Amino acid sequence: MRIFLGLVIFAAACGPNTSGDDDDSDVDGMVTDDPCTGAEIRCVGTSYQVCQNDVFVEQENCDNVCDLELGCVDCAPSDPRVCVGDSVYACNEDGTVGELIEGCDLKQCHNGTCGDEACGAEGADIIYVVDDSYRLYSFDPELLPADPFRLIGNLNCPAAAALPGWPVPGAGTPFSMAVDRQAVAWVLYNSGELFHVSTQDASCEATSFQVAQQSGGTVFELFGMGFVSDEPGGGTDTLFVAGSLAANVGVNRGSLATIDTDTLQVNRVNALPNGTYSPELTGTGAAELYGYYPGAPASEVARINKTSAANDESWSLPAAEGDVRAWGFAHWGGLFYVFITTNDGISDVANVLEFNPETGQAPAVLTNTGKIVVGAGVSTCAPIVVP
Repeated sequence: MRIFLGLVIFAAACGPNTSGDDDDSDVDGMVTDDPCTGAEIRCVGTSYQVCQNDVFVEQENCDNVCDLELGCVDCAPSDPRVCVGDSVYACNEDGTVGELIEGCDLKQCHNGTCGDEACGAEGADIIYVVDDSYRLYSFDPELLPADPFRLIGNLNCPAAAALPGWPVPGAGTPFSMAVDRQAVAWVLYNSGELFHVSTQDASCEATSFQVAQQSGGTVFELFGMGFVSDEPGGGTDTLFVAGSLAANVGVNRGSLATIDTDTLQVNRVNALPNGTYSPELTGTGAAELYGYYPGAPASEVARINKTSAANDESWSLPAAEGDVRAWGFAHWGGLFYVFITTNDGISDVANVLEFNPETGQAPAVLTNTGKIVVGAGVSTCAPIVVP
């Protein structure tokens, strides 16, 4: 999603070590720039970190999973079922892989369950983004801290002009994106049109989606999108959207709805909580829906109730430094990646934040990327814990 400056417009097993209060000037491990106090510990992806001399220091980069209580383990005890190959095993309380629960035979093991629908499509387990220059990229978090962006190609979707509610008339541009289990990107343009885009070569196909559908008293012109599994580890998904009129996206949060992926019919769920800036959405294979709101005075990540549209849980993030121009949002491995572009009145600054709901922190893992991301998407085939 995108805002043009000056206008409200969107386009777009080691165990824990609690000896953090060490008066010795030496520290063991890789030192981060993040301040801390006392005996704090944290997991940042697979990095197990403790507080030493008022900064976080990496003690170990885990091969599989970092757990706040246990440190580096083979699996997360909070998820009692774990996939090892195409079989489901128990995860013991100490983070070791336990007994075999079941083999998946011809099905694929996904999020601790033998799924009814395979997640075997190439690239179905990573994030994709589109920028304001129509460029489609893959974004693989496992490549961090190196550059995780890989250019796939330029979109050439046959979009009409921007919607009449768009304050700046012009050609249609990408607004938001979701990705399904077949690794097909569903890209919404600010014309209100919905396209299917290949994540292999960026080729584009028009759909029969009807622009500006009305449901439950809300007109859905522009919206954020995200696929969510219908049950934890299940084999079917639902496409959730959040928004309203093009002219209202920066004024209120609009409503939550679903889109039937066969008929492309919009069905309103309920109004989103009061506030400005409609959210970008992302879903997980654990059947959870999340939204990112970039609004002032602080941005927010929320776990959204799929039935009531209320926030079941929310986390406040620091306010953006400058005017928000664009953003995208996607889950991967229990973490959330926020692609945020701000302007300080002189130039655009595009950063990538990595939000960890366990710590509530969202450090920048990439800065000044030069990519003004207006949409991000990830399928429910993505891992729900760092593999």
